[in-house]
Amino acid sequence: MGKQRRQKGETKKARRRQNVRVLVSITSVLILILAGWLWYESTQEDADLSAIGQGENVVVQVHDPG
Repeated sequence: MGKQRRQKGETKKARRRQNVRVLVSITSVLILILAGWLWYESTQEDADLSAIGQGENVVVQVHDPG
């Protein structure tokens, strides 16, 4: 069985490296998705003015320099 695998040109070390590459790629993509989601949530939270005053009518002055 070992000879058959070697004939294909794929050793244990090569398969292990390939598995590590796949796992690193999947982990990187998941980290990027999580970071994007956290960034989106924080921008939505910053733009939500309904949290000011806990539902009471209040005067809010917004400074928009741009």
